[in-house]
Amino acid sequence: MSSPSLRQRTLAALSRAIPLALWAIPLALCAWIYSFALRSYFQQDDFAWLTLRSELHSWPDLFRILFEPRAQGTIRPWSERLFFLVLYDRFGLDHRPFHLVVALTQCANLFLLQSITFRITASRWAAVLAACLWLISPGLGTPMSWLATYNQILCAFFLLAAFRLLLQAIETGQMRWFWAQAAVFVLGFGALEVNIVYPILAAAWCALAARPWLKRTLTLLPISAFYAYLHFHYAPKPTEGVYARHYDLSIFKSYFLYWRGALAGWTFSDRATWPESVWTITATLLLAAACAVLYWGWRRGSFLPIFGFLWFTITLAPLLPLRDHYSFYYLAVPSIGLAWIAASAWQFSARAPRWALLLCALLTSLHIFMALPFNRATTHWHYARGLRIRSLVEGLERAHQLHPNQMIVLAGVDSDLFWSGYFDRPYTLYGLTETCLAPGSELAIESHPELGDIAPFLCAPPILADKARNRSLVAYTYEDGRLRNFTRKFISQNSAQWASLPEFLDIGSPAYARFLGPGWYEINDGFRWMSTRAELTLAPPRTPASAISLSGYCPATVLDTPVRLTVAINGITLGARDVTRETSGFTFTFPLPQQLENSKSLNVVLTTNRSVTVPTDNRPLGLVFGRIGITTTPSEVR
Repeated sequence: MSSPSLRQRTLAALSRAIPLALWAIPLALCAWIYSFALRSYFQQDDFAWLTLRSELHSWPDLFRILFEPRAQGTIRPWSERLFFLVLYDRFGLDHRPFHLVVALTQCANLFLLQSITFRITASRWAAVLAACLWLISPGLGTPMSWLATYNQILCAFFLLAAFRLLLQAIETGQMRWFWAQAAVFVLGFGALEVNIVYPILAAAWCALAARPWLKRTLTLLPISAFYAYLHFHYAPKPTEGVYARHYDLSIFKSYFLYWRGALAGWTFSDRATWPESVWTITATLLLAAACAVLYWGWRRGSFLPIFGFLWFTITLAPLLPLRDHYSFYYLAVPSIGLAWIAASAWQFSARAPRWALLLCALLTSLHIFMALPFNRATTHWHYARGLRIRSLVEGLERAHQLHPNQMIVLAGVDSDLFWSGYFDRPYTLYGLTETCLAPGSELAIESHPELGDIAPFLCAPPILADKARNRSLVAYTYEDGRLRNFTRKFISQNSAQWASLPEFLDIGSPAYARFLGPGWYEINDGFRWMSTRAELTLAPPRTPASAISLSGYCPATVLDTPVRLTVAINGITLGARDVTRETSGFTFTFPLPQQLENSKSLNVVLTTNRSVTVPTDNRPLGLVFGRIGITTTPSEVR
C-alpha cells in the first residue's frame, strides 16, 4: 500500500487545522474588544468585597462570609465572596489575577457556546458567528471590566455548561450526563440568582426538540422552588429604593428598553449627540428582522432561533421588576439568545437567494455599527476611571507610609472619584484609618442618598484644629492623576475657620467637648448621655431651607413609656418627638425657621419629659446622642 502524497498530507493537516482556527476566532476577537476591560483597576463595590478578608479569622467566619446575605439581600458565594477572598489573600491589590480569572471563564463560555451551537446546527460557521456576535453585546462591556459584576460571566458559564450536559444526555441517552447537568445547575446558585430559571430553559428546549426528556427536566423545578423559598425567607429583597421590585405594567416598558439596548446599544459612545429616536428606530428594525427569523426557523423546523428568543426573555424575566435599576450589564446572559437568533439568520441565508444573504449582512452590520461602539466606550470608560482610582489608592498608601502617625486630609476629590473609589474606603485595606475629605469637598460631589451620605467622610474643623496644633496632620490634593502635598498652604488658609463654630457635633468625640453646654455626662463608648436638659452650640445655617438632624439612642428596655424629646434653638421651640421601642435608635429632623438664618450662633436646648435609669447607673439620664448638626436635606423621621 502506497504512502499518502505530500499534497494529501497537506490537505489532511489543513482539514484538522481549519476547525481549530475557527474555534480560535472568538478568542482573538475577545482579546481585541476587551483589551482595556481586562486591565481595569478595582472600583466601587470591588473594595467592599476585598475587605472580606479582614473578617476571616476561623472556619465559622468563612461559612458566615460565604453565605450571609449582603448587598441588597444577595447570596453569591462563588462569584463575589470566594472570588475576592481567595485572590486578595494571594495577590493583594494586584488586579491582574482577578481579570485573568474573568478572561479564563469567558474563554470557557465561548467554547461552550460554540459547542452548543455546533451540536444544534452542525455548522462550524454558525457556532463561530454566535460566539462573535455575543462578544459585541453591549451587556458584556461592564462585566468584563468591573470585577464586582463577575457574577454575570460566571452565571453564563453555569447555564451554558448545564445546557451542554443536557444536550449530551439527550444525544447519548445516558442519565449520568443528566445528573451531571443537575449538579452544575445547583452550583450555579452560588454565582447569581438568575440561575433559578435554568429548569424553565431546559424544559423549553425539550418541549421544542426533545419531548421524551421533558418530564425529566421538570424534576429540576422543585430545586428552584426550594432555593426561592430559602432565599426569600433568609435574604428578603429590599422593599424600597432602586432595588425595590415593582410588579406592574412597567415590566413591559423595561422589557422593550432591554431589547433596544441589546440590539442597538445606547448613547454611551461617541454618538451620544444623536437623538433618541435613532436607537429606537434601529432597535425596532432589528427586532422586526429577529421576528422574521423566528418565523423562518419555525417553517424550516429549526428550533434554535425560537429557543434564542426564549433564552433572552426567560433569563431577563427576574430582572424586569427592577423598574428603577435599569442596567446594561443585566444583558450579559440574555444576549446569548440574540446571538443564536443572528447565527440562525446567517445559516438560513446561506441557502436562500442572494438578496436574503445581502439583507442579513446589512442588518448584522447595522447591529455591529450601533452596539460595538457602546461596548468599546464602556470598557474604555471603566479603564480610564480605574486609572484615576488606582492613582488615588496608591497615592494614599504612599502618603500613609511617609506619615504613618498622622491624619491625612484629602482635597480635590470630584464626584466620580468619590463614589467610585473613596466611598468604599479602600485605604483601610493597608491600615489607613485616619483620613477624611477637606471641608468644602462636598460642593464638588453630587448627592446620591440611595448610595450613602457624604457627611461622615468630611473632616471636622475642631479635629483639624487639634491635629494641626499637635502637628499630626498632613494634607494632600488630587491633581492631574496624582497626590500633591500642600499641608503648609492648607493650614495657613484654613486655620482661622477651624476656630469658628461647627455645623455639626460628634457628641462622643473629645474634640467637640468645648461646644457642649451644661447637662452632658462624660463620654461612654463613643457616645454621651444627656441629663433631662442639655445644651450645645452650633454655627448658623449657610443655606435656606435647612434643618437640624439629631441621631441618638435609648435602650428599648426602659421605653415601656415613651420619652418625649423637645428641641429649642435660641428660645424658639422647633417641636417634639417621642422615642419609643420602635424608634429606640432614632434620627429626628426639625426644619429651621427663617429667623435663625441671620443668627451668629445657634444655642440648642434639648429636654426630655422624664429621666430613665439603666442597670449600674443611678444618674438621671435622658437620651444618648451621637451626631447633631445642620443639614440641607431634611429627611423623614425614623
